[in-house]
Amino acid sequence: MFTHARLTIPTIALAVAAPAMAAYQVGDIVDDFTLVDHEGISHSLYDYKGQIIVLNFGEYWCGPCLSEWAVMKSDFWNPNKDQGVMMLTIGSDLESQFNAKADLYSGGIDDGGWPWLFDAANSLYWDYGDGYIPFNAILDQDFRLVWSDSGWSGNFNTPQAQIDANLADVVIHQIDPLMATIGAGANADFNITLTNRTGSPKTFDVIFDAILPSHATYGPIESQSVTLPGNVTVTAPFTYPVPGSVPNGSYRARFGLEQGGDYSCAALNYTTIQ
Repeated sequence: MFTHARLTIPTIALAVAAPAMAAYQVGDIVDDFTLVDHEGISHSLYDYKGQIIVLNFGEYWCGPCLSEWAVMKSDFWNPNKDQGVMMLTIGSDLESQFNAKADLYSGGIDDGGWPWLFDAANSLYWDYGDGYIPFNAILDQDFRLVWSDSGWSGNFNTPQAQIDANLADVVIHQIDPLMATIGAGANADFNITLTNRTGSPKTFDVIFDAILPSHATYGPIESQSVTLPGNVTVTAPFTYPVPGSVPNGSYRARFGLEQGGDYSCAALNYTTIQ
């Protein structure tokens, strides 16, 4: 059964009989935004360059949202999280409201889940939504809106088909470790897993860069050409000596693939320098 809830709209829009037209339509390149998650980590949309991004809008008072979240980790997030896909849940609940119902959520990035971002002003929803929740939007690797819809149908077949249609031929799986704390001047050690989803060899550049606490990207720090045979998955270690001059703070380590001008990257590693 298909269910959804009516989203509480601003007072100035109460007279609107039909759902409001979203600012973004399928085919549009969307703008960047920055929100903080329930673990205090700041996320900018453009940090996830090269990934397929799922924006999941919902609220804790919404029964269909709770039904969707109850199976989202097992049926949707887990099959996709290591395939070049990032998901961000966005709600207008305050952190206190979130904490009161945190047991209904599937955990944060340090617990095998995905980030819940706070948008107390509820401003971002109206860039995408149709007036109902849950609402999901999928962006391709160039931040182009390729699909969106409201309601919970009981399965994730339709959004999964959109992800499968837009995945890159070669993907980087989750960087291991996902979260790390190291000191300036120490080595940052990662394991990087790559999969060639096609039957033909692929040659591409592996690019390592980092994102500063201000979300300004610098790099690439290092780039290397790699040829991967068809239908294989390989894991390789990577060590980067962190300069002793790097200020303390929260960084993102990112490994991207570039082939023929197309870029795809892994979910980010979250590194704290202290």
